[in-house]
Parts: sequence; structure tokens; C-alpha cells
Amino acid sequence: MSAPDPSTSDPTINTRATSAPMARLPEIHLLCMLDEYTTAFTDAVARHCPDLPSFTQITHHNCALKYLPQDQRFDAVVSPANSYARLDGAFDDALARVYGPPGDYDWITRKAQKVVYEQWRGFAPPGTCTVVPLDHKDAQPSGAMGWGGKEPKNPWGTEYLLLCPTMRMPSNVVWDREVVYECVWSLLCAVDNHNDSVRRRNRSLEGAADPGRHSPREIRSILMTPLATGVGRCVIAMKHYAEAVANPQVWGKLSWDKASEDHEEVVETYKNEI
Repeated sequence: MSAPDPSTSDPTINTRATSAPMARLPEIHLLCMLDEYTTAFTDAVARHCPDLPSFTQITHHNCALKYLPQDQRFDAVVSPANSYARLDGAFDDALARVYGPPGDYDWITRKAQKVVYEQWRGFAPPGTCTVVPLDHKDAQPSGAMGWGGKEPKNPWGTEYLLLCPTMRMPSNVVWDREVVYECVWSLLCAVDNHNDSVRRRNRSLEGAADPGRHSPREIRSILMTPLATGVGRCVIAMKHYAEAVANPQVWGKLSWDKASEDHEEVVETYKNEI
């Protein structure tokens, strides 16, 4: 993705952005059904983090999920679901149809709720991220995508669902102005922790792995829909997180000055709405 150059004459442009070293983030596939969402995200990058393409690759897909080319590959897909992990509305409805076997619409909800109960006792607070394995050990019959076609059940090789509740119950949550920042931060933490766990497991099993057994794999690419597109909190969270990973000497012992600086950058995106 190529972000446009920000105008130096605009006083709202964030000039603080990227002087610190930045860590590499997973590749992001952004599913934007409307061109205006792509434009809004690109504008947010230009405003808040022009260097974002230097530490993550972002690919825009201007289509519905069911029209996404089958030669695309991503390791995980993000569900901006509710805290009770019921995946049956809006984008979650599309996920249920794509990943569940024919005639078993609730398959992905059962998968998610099992893990949410194990980790959160059935309620994943808004702003968190839960990694849900999507195992596909059974056969892939025709018509499995739920739209009556002959597509395989999981045409994109997705291994995990990243459950990121933006709300307790399905509702308008514009009042929760920082939940997108919190979700993106939690998502990146969850992916890092998952990948660290996979690497530790692989090291411990080196030379002793069972070739016939499916092993967890790292999450290197993610499909997600826009979250509060154009506001900037998603982009700011990515920027802050990449900075935090690359600068443990700063983020491992945060001063009030540094914490306040980053806090104010987020608040700037909504202070005129208060």
C-alpha cells in the first residue's frame, strides 16, 4: 500500500509519528466493501503514521468476503464480535457461512464459545482478543461455503479466528471511543504471544515431531474489516505497538510523560466529539 504524502500545512497532521525504531507487524489484508473505506484508511495512515507501510504490508480488497479470490492466503481472520462469541450477524454471519460445514451454521460459534469459556468463562470483555483455532480435519464437500457453490470450506488456508469484541452485546457503541485502539493492541499482543508459543513448542520438539500430526503454526498474515475507518485509532494502535516492541527500554518502564504523550495522541481523534 502506498500512502499519500501528508500536507505540512495542515495543523492536524501528526508530526510526531515515527522517529523511534519500529518492529515488523503481521501482514494485513483489509477487506473494504466500499472504495470510500479504502480511501478513509489511506487518509488515516497519511495523517497519523505515514511510515506504516515500512513496517507492515497492507493489501486492500474491495469486495465482500465471498468474492475474495481463492488464491489469497491469510493465517487468521478477525471477528469484531460481541463478548459472548455469537457469530451470527453482519461480518460474523459471513464467517459462519464460509468456515462452517454445510448445514452447520453454528459451527464457528461453538468453536469460539468453547475457547471463550476456557479463557474468559464465557464473557470476553470488549477490547480483548482471543485466538480460536479453526481446525478443518474433516473432508471438504462441495457447496461448503454456504452460498450453494462448489468452493472448498476454507479456500484461504485460515488456521485461526481472532475474536476481538468491540461490544458486550450487538449495539451502537460509538460512545466507547477507545475500544478500537484497545482491540487492535490486544490483537497484536495475542498474535505475538501465539507466535512465541509456537516457536517455543517447535524448539522443544525439534527432531521429535510427528509428521502425521497437525501442528500449530505462526500467524503471519491477517484478514480484517475496517474498524472505525478514517478515525485513526486503528492506525495509531499499530504505530504505538510497533514502537513498543522495538523499544523495550522505553515501553518496559514508561514514564508519565511518555504515557501522556501517547494517550493524548489517541484523545486527539475524538476530543471534539465530547
